[in-house]
Amino acid sequence: MGLLAYLETKAYLATRTVTDLALDTNRDPRVRVNFNITMMDLRCDYAVIDVVSVLGTDQNVTQHVTKFSLNADGVRARFAGRNKQQNDIALSDEKVTETIEELHENGEDAVSLDEQTLEFAKNENEYLFVDFYASWCSHCRDLAPTWETLAEVMTDAAEEKVDEQITERMERGGRPHHEYSDEEYDEAVKMELPVFIAKVDC
Repeated sequence: MGLLAYLETKAYLATRTVTDLALDTNRDPRVRVNFNITMMDLRCDYAVIDVVSVLGTDQNVTQHVTKFSLNADGVRARFAGRNKQQNDIALSDEKVTETIEELHENGEDAVSLDEQTLEFAKNENEYLFVDFYASWCSHCRDLAPTWETLAEVMTDAAEEKVDEQITERMERGGRPHHEYSDEEYDEAVKMELPVFIAKVDC
């Protein structure tokens, strides 16, 4: 009897916040709802979301919720990790059928960086995409061909831009060929990269 009184008192004194959102009509396949919840001493793991249909069917969607840590100013400081039960994220592009060995036959386009060169690349490039991978990770190995293909696309775009500039100079000056050496041409391509694609072995 004493235990029952204790549990009832504890439940009565516990804080519980519930917010209901009702939609009259909705034709979109997805509905985005943003929650701004400030909890000082309570982890966001305790926040749950339930969807109830007009027929009263309760659908637990908590497993599809991705949560992020915010600092005191409400700014997301770092990625807290996605929900491990969420299976609707593609880890690689299925349209990329070539292996990483086949893609590397004509050289590597995704530049390998270490801790020092990563800082240099961050300072020198306006746009920088970095794949932080582990050679032993199967998901990282699956992503490698997609990442290398992305780097090749960026290189092709830069080469096309450099070739257009060379053609314009030839038309203006009437020169039969461009004045670049192979090394200078490669440097010009690097300067025209829309996005610098790199990778770091963690």
